[in-house]
Amino acid sequence: MSFRALQMGTADLERAQQFWTHTMGLEVLSSGPNCVTLAAGETHWTLTQASTPPAIAHFAFNVPENLFDEAVAWLSARTSLLTNAAGDERLFDFTNWNAHAVYFTDPDGNIAELIARHTLPTSRRASFEILGISEIGLVTDDVPGTATSLGLPPYRQGGPQFQPVGDEEGLLIIVHQGRPWYPDNRYPAEPIAFSVTMADGRTVSSER
Repeated sequence: MSFRALQMGTADLERAQQFWTHTMGLEVLSSGPNCVTLAAGETHWTLTQASTPPAIAHFAFNVPENLFDEAVAWLSARTSLLTNAAGDERLFDFTNWNAHAVYFTDPDGNIAELIARHTLPTSRRASFEILGISEIGLVTDDVPGTATSLGLPPYRQGGPQFQPVGDEEGLLIIVHQGRPWYPDNRYPAEPIAFSVTMADGRTVSSER
């Protein structure tokens, strides 16, 4: 269920493009006066100039499952790593998800993540690369109802505050409005506008 395309807004298109291309090394596929499409691995990621600053988003990039240490070194050379709420952890071992992750923010304040999913041996590589966008946060005031309405399989056990749906190559992280974003719990989740197109051609929009 990999994400073939993702579209979302940014408060400052020029600033965002500068960060994601010059700092993070993503390739520009196309651009216009109010948008730019980047190659985030296999995902075509379109950023559009928003009329008002969007709320903070959460999204994640899959990285090779055998190269987490290389991913941490690559990211650390480019930007600061986020810590947990206690400020004493920067590298996260998600035992229940069989994954390791590291977090950072972009100029919009979005909480981005590099995640090595060890359930995906096909993602093994000889050298580090971003494989694709594999998560986007969907904020709602009815987590179970939204999860049911999407018709996607649940991924791990969820509840009224949090429910991921999809699979390791494409997850919608459904969270209740106001729930703090991991890992530092500083910002409450608020809805953002986005549209994601999956490998099977299905499109999911946050504004349904």
